[in-house]
Formats: sequence, structure tokens, C-alpha cells
Amino acid sequence: MSARSDGLARLGKAAAPTLLGFLGVILLAAPLRLAEGVIPTPILPLFVVFFWSLYAPNYLPSVCVFLIGLLQDFLTGGPLGLWPAVYLVTRSIAQSQRSYFIGREQQVVFIGFAFAAAAASLILWTVMSLMSGVFLPIGALALQIAVTLAAYPLFSLLFRRLRRRVVVEV
Repeated sequence: MSARSDGLARLGKAAAPTLLGFLGVILLAAPLRLAEGVIPTPILPLFVVFFWSLYAPNYLPSVCVFLIGLLQDFLTGGPLGLWPAVYLVTRSIAQSQRSYFIGREQQVVFIGFAFAAAAASLILWTVMSLMSGVFLPIGALALQIAVTLAAYPLFSLLFRRLRRRVVVEV
């Protein structure tokens, strides 16, 4: 392999988690309707941020997490800074517990993701309630988090395979 193609391959590997985050935001913002709109779309970027912050944090630096959240704010019309804050808190939770989660069974990591998703939900609900001046109903958000939790094992499996095949820690 030439030096140039080797460099491009390394760049592609390094950019993979960020690109997955951007793709997750685009899919989340797209008018996709699961079960004719009855089932909300899982918060796909939350998977990306939690997983890669835990297993390969060098491949998803804070600035990329911030940009993923900012893109989501722009595409969904949310208040600027809300999703970056949510994702940076998620990254912080994952990294603060990284030494505990590495090498544990996936069920234990799933519980950690559930706590991170609950923290994200609480931040979202609190900020949006404060901005609207009333306590917002929590049902729709709870359903979206439930769908997100249900989908996490599948995405975790896909990301683990991607990490083994494409992204190699240095």
C-alpha cells in the first residue's frame, strides 16, 4: 500500500465514529416513521457517543461530539447548544466509568448506557420544560428512550464488529 493510501485509510478509520454520529443525526432528523409513526426513532447519535467514548475515545474527541450535537440542533430546530450539552454529558459519563466498563459483560455496559440515556432524558426534559414555562408531559420522551434502550444491543453489536474490523486502537 502506498503512503498516500495508507494515510487515507488511517484518516477514514479515525473519522468513522464522527461520520457515524453525523449519519445518526441525519437519520434521526429524517422523516422516517417506524410502524407508521407509532414507534419513535431511537436517538441514534446517543449510541455513537456512548459506545465510542467508552471503547475508543481518541476516535471521537469532544469537539466532534459537540459538532454532532450542533448538527442535531440545526436539523431538528432545537435550542442551540442543547444536544451538544446532552452528548457531552453522555461522553463524560462514559469516560468517567470507562475503567469499570472495559472488559465487563455487555449486560453491565447496557446498564451504564441506560443510566446515560436517563441522564440525557432528564436534561432534555428539564431544559425544554424550563423554556416552555410548564412541566412538559414525559410520555413521548419516555417512549423514545425505551425504544433507544431496546435498540442499543443491536447497535452495540454492530459497533463492536466495526471496531474490531476497521478501527484499531494504537
